Amino acid sequence: MELEFIVRNIEVSEQQRALARKKLARLAKYFNAIIESRLTVTQEKHRVLVEAFIRGKDFEVAAKSETAEWTTSLQGAVEKLEQQARKLKQKLTRPRRQGKAAVSAPSWEVAVVERESVRRGTPKVVESRNVPVIPMTVDEAALQLEASTDDFIVFREAESDRINVLYRRRDNTYGLVTPEF
Repeated sequence: MELEFIVRNIEVSEQQRALARKKLARLAKYFNAIIESRLTVTQEKHRVLVEAFIRGKDFEVAAKSETAEWTTSLQGAVEKLEQQARKLKQKLTRPRRQGKAAVSAPSWEVAVVERESVRRGTPKVVESRNVPVIPMTVDEAALQLEASTDDFIVFREAESDRINVLYRRRDNTYGLVTPEF
């Protein structure tokens, strides 16, 4: 990510610029195409104001933080940006509602069976629900899964239009199932 610095009434060393680039780089995982990113650092008497702005194809996020120290201000602004980015990303990946009815996305019925009944040969369904199949990227699906309490998410990959399943593994990593038809 290319980062533009605007500095007023303060000296920012190359080490501090590298720190700012590193902290803002972690926001790149939320968005595909970042067009512009800018960091403005201003010192006014004993306070340091850090303003951050990121613009992309479908989004704009901005935040500012003012404290006595440069690094604390930077961290505060980055946390605010990340919070906005997370919220915006969830908005983009959730199905949109029109009036009182939701947009009808195709869904799959998922049934949870009792473990002991599978061993006996006749599976007993304990729970059944419909899971919407929403178009999104693998990164978006990972963010959705991270934010939910579910163990898996079924989604339609935006680029290839294939149905995929992203699941949470026991070692706290994710697995991806892409069936071949």
